[in-house]
Order: sequence, then structure tokens, then C-alpha cells
Amino acid sequence: MLRASLVVFLAACATNPGSPSNGGGGGKADGSEPTITFGADWSNKVSGTLLAGSPVRVRYSLDRVQSCRGESNNSDVWGATGYAVFDDGTQTSFAVSELVGGKTTAVDAEVELPASSSSVSFYFTANNEWGCISYDSNYGNNYAFAVDRHGLGATLDFGEDGSFAQTDAVHAGDKIVVHYAPQRLQQCQAQSNEMAAWGITLHWQVDGGEVHDTYAARPDGTFLAPADPVITVPRGHDLALWFEATSVYGCHAYDSDYGANYHVAIAASVD
Repeated sequence: MLRASLVVFLAACATNPGSPSNGGGGGKADGSEPTITFGADWSNKVSGTLLAGSPVRVRYSLDRVQSCRGESNNSDVWGATGYAVFDDGTQTSFAVSELVGGKTTAVDAEVELPASSSSVSFYFTANNEWGCISYDSNYGNNYAFAVDRHGLGATLDFGEDGSFAQTDAVHAGDKIVVHYAPQRLQQCQAQSNEMAAWGITLHWQVDGGEVHDTYAARPDGTFLAPADPVITVPRGHDLALWFEATSVYGCHAYDSDYGANYHVAIAASVD
């Protein structure tokens, strides 16, 4: 049974003068997360453990980017941006500088690691208002780091191309990840005041029982990014899933395998 609900994201954003726009995942960290430090001496150090489904703090030295700096009217007119690239090829951007008293100043960023991830790589750019752009990307290879899945089970991957795959068997009691590409339901894509004005909900049930709902996507500028919700699988035999997109303009669409829903067999608990 398909149950309708209206779930629409509206996310505010702000841009610092002199720094590139933050495309999602950025922001000042509170100091409790693991930290990756990209030092002025070109060292890259990790403190703590990178965990899937949790944030990591990125600390970047602006001394690593000397090109594309600029000044106009006694104020810096350049900034630096970081990019995180995940297993499925998706990426998010975040500011690693802000303008303070007319000077470009380094700022820590917080990047959310998707629950579906097992690795992440980073690269950085500097740019100015005249169009210059330079890269810090480990000579095009990016800076790669392993992500600990800390007991998470299979990932159910609903790809942008309409495919559906699972990485492992699903057992009762497992904590599994549902990775959903918003492009599958982009007919409901909408924006308002440069913000995403649409949303995607995951519905799931076991053996035809109670229907559970959670967000399948999160705001990322005017579009959406996978939210990678984690489901603890109850005892049963069949896990059914379907997805629903809605917008503030009345668009309503389903991704439900043509009404049959997507089904995953549940194996007995391994403990």
C-alpha cells in the first residue's frame, strides 16, 4: 500500500564575501569530530577515526595555495574551497576560507560522511574575482582516506541510472544503508529563493506490516543529495521499499518499481 505524505526541504544558505559559495556539507565544526589537517608543509594528518554516517572536520592551511590571490580596494578578493568525493562519484563542496576584516582567513569545515561510504577523497581550489583558479589535488589523484563502517551492514544502492543493487545479504538485526540518487525522481525538482523546494521520502515495511517513513535525500543548494538513511532490519522475510517525491508546487511522483515496490530478502540473524 502506498501512503502519501508531503515532505519538502527548505534550506537557507549564506555566502561569505571573497569566498566561494558553499554547496553543502560545509560549516564550522565544534571540535568533537575526527580531524583531517592539510598542513602548510604539505602533510596530511588524520586524528581520530573517520566513521560512515558521521562528520569529519577539515582543517586546511591557505599557505598551500599561493596562486590566484588578489586584492582590490584594500580588501582580498580571493577564497578557497574544498571538495569531498565519495565512493559513488558524488561530491560536495565546502568553504575553507572566509573574509575577516578584508583578509582571507582559514576556517575549519565540517563534512558529513555518507553512511554508504567506505572511502573519501579531497581536493581544493583557490580562485579570485578575475577568474583565476588553481588546484591542490595531489597532482590530480586527490587525497584519499579510508572510512570505517563500524558495524553497518549492506548498502541498498538505487543508482542514478535506475539500477538497484545491494552490496551484501541482509539479515534480521542488521543496520543497513539505503543510498538513493535523487535524479531518479527529478521530475519533481523545484526551487524557491535559491533553495531546494522539493523532497524525497523513503517508505519501507517488512512482510506487509507497518509502513515506516524517513528522508531519502537532504538539501544541497537548489538540488538534493542522498541522505543515506540507516534502517535496523526487523525479523521477517521480505523488506519492501518505495520512494515518493513531492514539491511545494504540487508535483507528486513515485519510484516503486511500477507499483510492485522493491523487495529484499531478509535472512535469519547471524548471531
